[in-house]
Amino acid sequence: MNFKQMSAEIEEQMIHFRRRLHEQPELSFQEFQTTKFIFDTLKNTNIKLEVCSSGTGLIGLLEGNGDGPTLAIRADIDALPILEETGLDFTSRIPGIMHACGHDIHTTVLVGTALLLNNIRDSFKGRIKFIFQPAEETMQGAKQMIEEGVFLDPPIDHIVCLHTWPFTEAGKIAVKHDAIMASTNRFEIEVYGVGGHAAHPHKSVDTIPIAAQIVTGLQQIISRTLPPLEPAVLTIGQIHGGTADNIIANNVKLSGTVRTLKTEVSDKIKETIEEISEHTAKAHSGSAKVTYYPGSPPVINNRRMVELLAEAVSENLGEDSLEYLPEASLGGEDFSFYLQHVDGMLFRLGTGNETAASQKGLHNPGIVFDEKSISTGIQAMCSFAVKYLNQ
Repeated sequence: MNFKQMSAEIEEQMIHFRRRLHEQPELSFQEFQTTKFIFDTLKNTNIKLEVCSSGTGLIGLLEGNGDGPTLAIRADIDALPILEETGLDFTSRIPGIMHACGHDIHTTVLVGTALLLNNIRDSFKGRIKFIFQPAEETMQGAKQMIEEGVFLDPPIDHIVCLHTWPFTEAGKIAVKHDAIMASTNRFEIEVYGVGGHAAHPHKSVDTIPIAAQIVTGLQQIISRTLPPLEPAVLTIGQIHGGTADNIIANNVKLSGTVRTLKTEVSDKIKETIEEISEHTAKAHSGSAKVTYYPGSPPVINNRRMVELLAEAVSENLGEDSLEYLPEASLGGEDFSFYLQHVDGMLFRLGTGNETAASQKGLHNPGIVFDEKSISTGIQAMCSFAVKYLNQ
């Protein structure tokens, strides 16, 4: 099948679809209009559509020709609380909200994939579930879809998704075996002391220098506690304490994030954060309480799925359209919650070009995604799906 030709026939429609999404972004669990737009675009196909009970997100089921496995393809549909600075003609019309992570591209690719596979449903066996998921940015959407029974009726055998990547050229697909994205965990540290007058520090327990010592100690976890070749990031994002220049603060609150590629590494970091915080505070006559919030686990790709995609891309888009990523990203993705139930794969969709705006990092208010990637994503996903279902 000539997926290049088929995707070219709907390319103008898909670009229009994407630009409309980009102009009307919606935050997590507020994607009511996005959900309706997707539903209206697919309602005249043979895909059985069901909107989630929350009114945001939907699932489509397409039956192939004969018995076979069930493949799920997922796209996230929410936007970010960012004021857009791209200057595009179709810039966001909603102040302070922007598709800065490329979820409008993800959604468009999956809609295009659904349209094309609907037209050739007699050419593959089994079934395809199209998952349009809300609230990825808050790491809650995948959990909701699972609770609503996305893995049931019929059960899913494997699941795949893609994610935009500005550091790969548009027109290319980037893959990686095993770990491709990190776990994401949050922590809060509350430091307690004794407040007082700034003129009499000896009568107080000053929590601000205690907090400073804790921050310094935490920065040595990665370099002195973990093996040098073990990827991990610990970032203190917020410090809040004190009410006036001449008052010694009786409490300070710190918060940050931990990202790793292995659950056991995350557990080790958690233990060390607690030890450093509590012991440092105690050494200065104060106390500390650590609260750790586990987020999404790492995204671990199934090796056979990666190789099947690589074969499909090489055969249908050409070997020059495929690249292997040299390293994982420490960004997080709630797609990993699905992978706790079935094997699957996340791959990268190149969206960069020669312009500086296209090479900005994800979540940047000025990032511009090359729309050439839409057709590439549709071709890659369709060719993979047919190859998987007919293998």
